[in-house]
Amino acid sequence: MRHMLDARAGVTIYASTGMIGFNQPDRMSTLHFYHAVKGDSIRLLDDNYYFNVATYSLDFDDKYIYTYSYQENESWTTYRGDLRGDTYRKGVYIFEEEVFFRICLKRADGKDFTEYEAERINEILLFETSYKDEYIPKKCFEDEIIKTAADVKKFRNKNSVVLGLLTDSHYTVNGTWHDTAYNISAVHSISPFDAIVHLGDLTDGMVPKSVTRDYVNIIINDLKKTNVPLYIAIGNHDTNYFRGNKEPFTIQEQCEIYLKNNCLHAERDMDKPYYYVDFNDINLRSIFLYSFDYNENVRYGFPSEEILWLDKVLCNTPDNYKIVVFSHVPPLAEIHYWSNEIRNGNELIEILEKHSDKVMAYIHGHNHADQIYTKRKFPIISIGSTKIEYFEDKKPEGALTPKRKLNTLSQDLWDVLIITPSENRINLLRFGAGEDRTIYC
Repeated sequence: MRHMLDARAGVTIYASTGMIGFNQPDRMSTLHFYHAVKGDSIRLLDDNYYFNVATYSLDFDDKYIYTYSYQENESWTTYRGDLRGDTYRKGVYIFEEEVFFRICLKRADGKDFTEYEAERINEILLFETSYKDEYIPKKCFEDEIIKTAADVKKFRNKNSVVLGLLTDSHYTVNGTWHDTAYNISAVHSISPFDAIVHLGDLTDGMVPKSVTRDYVNIIINDLKKTNVPLYIAIGNHDTNYFRGNKEPFTIQEQCEIYLKNNCLHAERDMDKPYYYVDFNDINLRSIFLYSFDYNENVRYGFPSEEILWLDKVLCNTPDNYKIVVFSHVPPLAEIHYWSNEIRNGNELIEILEKHSDKVMAYIHGHNHADQIYTKRKFPIISIGSTKIEYFEDKKPEGALTPKRKLNTLSQDLWDVLIITPSENRINLLRFGAGEDRTIYC
């Protein structure tokens, strides 16, 4: 089976690290990591070029789980060091084992590449593969799927809304996302959700725009298979700005990428990254805030116009409605390890506390830890990261980081959020690492 390739002119692959490099006009490379198995092949179709192959094993350094560490090309693989200056070739390359790979090309005449050549990469190279991306369920999750679905049936009632809730999935090549996607779908198939909420940082946001879009689409398309609405609170990594990425998304691009799926259900100005959704049958308003702007001096925080919008939305919320607020970043610096200040955070809290008779809770991600902060007039609830990660530093005081281990139940982490406004009750039913939590607001 032929698999189509994407490439970019002016990009190389460094022989020493296997990482991509830019501003190399005499090279053209694929940005994505492609999956190959034994017997697959790459064939040169145009003798005006040479090609080189960098391969990456499926093993990876567990520092990405047990320390604060992000792989710069968002790939949990290990470069095999097989790309060198003397390994450019013509003809056919045959894979001898299962690996991920990327390709670097140079012209036979030594001249620079053009964008047109990148567009015709599949006329230059032919990648034929027998690899099939077929998910095999893991036994370590079987009992938890049944238990979580049963607990959902136990706690839900006609006055509740049931939401699949996850945050900080940080998609990487050869990571654990496909396990999470299957587990969410499996629980939903037994005890259906009314919607799914992702609290942001779908990816690491360190790679070119085109690649990040593809990774985001993998997550969104997997979650959309449940056929329920999907609501996303945009995170700091979702801006594609992490560690000075040279291809950040504008706010308009962020809205188009992350919020296009909720247009039928959300109340939102189409050029704004914040919105609300009403569950009218149970008198609940859910508000989704935008909490990071790389253009600001204090990047973590809330735009002034968003604060004004929120005040108006709260004032116009019917008296018999309850409110739950979602965002990626917490509203206060004391529960945010990375900041001494959250822009407009105090103003945000003041407005919410002015309406504390309606506000049931504020729920956020970003901290990669569980916490219920109770020093305000409503609980501020932190959700642990769906990405498998276990280290206890770089977390706010009072936060709990559940232990995680690959290929065990604790590998996964997400919640089923059951909100029952008439009882002022919130249930967080944990799938995987961590504990269930019940909050009476």
